Amino acid sequence: MALETLSAVLEIDDQPYEVCLNSTVLTWDKVALRRTEKRREFSLDLPEQNLYENFDFEYCIHDRSINRAKLTEIVAIKAGPTDKPSQSNNREFTVYSVKRKKGNKWRLHSETFVCPDIATRDRWMKQIQTSIETGPVRPQRIFVIVNPYGGKGKAPKIYQKKVAPLFELAGISTEVIETTHANHAWQLMLDKDFNGVDGIVCVGGDGTFAEVVNGLILKTQKDAGIDINDQGSKLIPPKLKIGIIPAGSTDVVVYDTTGYNDPVTSALQIILGETLGMDVCSVFHDNELMRYTVSFLGYGFFGDVVRESENYRWVGPKRYELAGAMQFMGNKSYHGEVKYVPNSDEGHSPMDQNPCGARCNICTRKKSMLDINTNQRSQQAEGGVEEIDLDETDHDNWSSIKGEFMYVNAALVSGMCEKSPTGVSPAAHLGNGCVDLIVVRKCSRLNYLRHLMRLSSSADHFDFNFVEVHRVKKFKFRPLTPDETSIPAYSATMDSLDLDSGLFRRSSGSYNFPRSTSTISSSSWNIDGEIERLPAIDVNVHCQLINVFARGIEQFEDKTSCNFCCKANKNNTVT
Repeated sequence: MALETLSAVLEIDDQPYEVCLNSTVLTWDKVALRRTEKRREFSLDLPEQNLYENFDFEYCIHDRSINRAKLTEIVAIKAGPTDKPSQSNNREFTVYSVKRKKGNKWRLHSETFVCPDIATRDRWMKQIQTSIETGPVRPQRIFVIVNPYGGKGKAPKIYQKKVAPLFELAGISTEVIETTHANHAWQLMLDKDFNGVDGIVCVGGDGTFAEVVNGLILKTQKDAGIDINDQGSKLIPPKLKIGIIPAGSTDVVVYDTTGYNDPVTSALQIILGETLGMDVCSVFHDNELMRYTVSFLGYGFFGDVVRESENYRWVGPKRYELAGAMQFMGNKSYHGEVKYVPNSDEGHSPMDQNPCGARCNICTRKKSMLDINTNQRSQQAEGGVEEIDLDETDHDNWSSIKGEFMYVNAALVSGMCEKSPTGVSPAAHLGNGCVDLIVVRKCSRLNYLRHLMRLSSSADHFDFNFVEVHRVKKFKFRPLTPDETSIPAYSATMDSLDLDSGLFRRSSGSYNFPRSTSTISSSSWNIDGEIERLPAIDVNVHCQLINVFARGIEQFEDKTSCNFCCKANKNNTVT
């Protein structure tokens, strides 16, 4: 049923405005009035009197920037004014909506409208509320997890002062729990009954978010009877969306999903039900699941930094800078081999100039492909059609890199933060089903310093002959001895390898490598800020396995035109 268009002259701050409401937007423009005939005196105290019935319109003045609020971005509508309840006029209503600031920042904007009578007020409020309810689905009940120990320990204060009032204004009911120990959020996801809950919101850093993601994915697979240790299993996406209120040290995921590290921006996007699909990696060792990761894996320098930083927890967040300086002075490198399956889609690469943003074409196209695949599986289960696997993982072509590395990184997101404005992989996409593999070979200390300095700025840190970047669908890593790195690298399909040659042999669906009598010096893996000391891993990407409450980075200005003059809709107008 189409909603009627409303148009009327209402008052804002004692000034007349032409206010229009259609199916997508609420607009208000200041008007200039010319008195034509004074039929009778009028008073603002007479509620049933039209404030402007004594006037005729001379012309309508449109501001340089039209005042408008998309219905999908109206947070709430309330009767009465915002800041003067003692002077409440029963003909008033207030609209709370999103206002964009510079740098992807969102703020709550309120505008109070004075109607000529109560009936007009009720008509407008009902129409706006109906428009909101018929729009995108918004969360009504949220489970909130607050980590009081992450970052600078300000998460409880951030939630109570900046987020909770917004949730209350939007009519969202919440259940709030503060974590008390490591992996508490993970365990809550496994044990909690989420019937009736629309989403999970974590108030903390990237570690808290990673705990929630791991627990929620594990619970979903367990309930569906999926073998989590089978790398060939097709994982089931959790039904619940996850929101993040930044209160950590780096807040990489928030930067990549909203474009700004700000609790209010994140809270508003949660309230509006904004949705973004994110890739997740499963990490295995010897065919056993270690954990899921949502942002970053780092071996070598970045693994050593996190491991070393544990010795300096008393320093606080600065411990990472101290550990980084010490690791740089140590100038360690590690021998190893990385095998990977390159991305077959030539439409995007790690060297692209356009980063992933809101309504990203690449991620949107991938989501459409996933939806088609899901529908095919549903029809196959019903005996309708034969499934066509769009991933085509049965014929993967594996490539390999051997050598001595300063580090090996894998980025699911760009990794932008205050310390790295463009991130470790600036063109990484949130939902393209790939991870960006970054390999930095051993180099001089001076060149490595130049590389790290570019990484901490907006300069191109890939532009070195000792840096390789590949967009891959999956990869494997194993440490090697110095002798083993002299074995030539290969690039071949798994099925074409000589399995009887002794160089590789197949066991339980994977490949075991020849042992060496030399001693292996290995690093640790930094997986979303957590240390994993087993260096040999297999990593698989699961395309848009989770949905988060976020819009994405808004790179382009909204160019919706100002075509809301209600005179074009007179036949469907109620004044």
